[in-house]
Amino acid sequence: MASAGPSGGSVTELASKLYDACLAKFSPDHLFYQQELLGLGIIPKSDLPLLLQCTQSLVDQKLFRLLQGKNDRLAWKIISREDAENPDESLVYNVIHSTGRSGIWVRAIQNRTNLHKSILDRCLKSLEGKNYIKSVHNVKFPSRKMYMLAGLAPSEDVTGGAWFTDGVLDENFINTVAGYIEYTVSRKSWFEVASADGHRGKRVKTADGSVSVKQEMGQKEYIPFPAGYQGYPTVAMITAAVNESGITPVRLGEESILQLLEMLCFDNRLVALNNGEVYRSVKNPEAVKQQQARKPAADDDEAADRLVKNGMTEVPCGQCPVFKLCAPGGAVSPESCEYFDPWLEKALGF
Repeated sequence: MASAGPSGGSVTELASKLYDACLAKFSPDHLFYQQELLGLGIIPKSDLPLLLQCTQSLVDQKLFRLLQGKNDRLAWKIISREDAENPDESLVYNVIHSTGRSGIWVRAIQNRTNLHKSILDRCLKSLEGKNYIKSVHNVKFPSRKMYMLAGLAPSEDVTGGAWFTDGVLDENFINTVAGYIEYTVSRKSWFEVASADGHRGKRVKTADGSVSVKQEMGQKEYIPFPAGYQGYPTVAMITAAVNESGITPVRLGEESILQLLEMLCFDNRLVALNNGEVYRSVKNPEAVKQQQARKPAADDDEAADRLVKNGMTEVPCGQCPVFKLCAPGGAVSPESCEYFDPWLEKALGF
């Protein structure tokens, strides 16, 4: 009696038919999922275990490449027979594939493959031309040439997150969002009260040269909310407000907003309450608007007030929101830190 399962020969034959069907009906960049492969009608009775045997046979022949598709689903990508016969390219691809979204430095690829530089360069150029891999810019190591799979999005450790544009820290974007956050938080941190008469007089000249007093609305007055107030905004509320404001072209996550909140707290513009569950502003909305309207002076005493005197516990690095991205020679580096030198001078009394 023949065995119930297919013989090795029948698996090889079905695998070859499956490969030819994929090659004929789909583009070389297409990712195949189980249902698509079963839908080709090659595998009898949509037998999933048999399909997996066929795909594994193709992977072993380097004609299929196993990948992680959308929502962590199992997927395959077809490899041309010409590429499958190039062991050097396959070796380089597998090394890059193993690093996932972090990418890998060219020198590290060379160390792991032991290929001559000219051969490695040819493999990288070929793989990039076939859209199998792509070069990425790493904000921690801007001078290094890094590679990763073409179908993956770089991790935030590589790109620096939402606050970097093409590997460069976007200070204008940061300041815009930070200013909006401070004003939004201030509106939920202070209670507006009416002045005694609600008006104030302003001396103005009339057409005949005489002086009259024009009644204007008085400046808004604010008082802080009492202890136990429950209306201070959370990180989720602040994130939603920023994303709904239209000031950012991309949707920001709570982790990105939390980085700005930590920066604002360090700058003594916000205060974190309940272990960072909610935030309140140091200044009332009117003061925040006035502060944002004027240009900061180089010798601003207010900027100096944020510096501390206990270097062992309050050094800026300890609270820096981009500390993990800080590296000598990088986009964020000790040499370009805007907090450390002023803090050190203040602390030492220079």
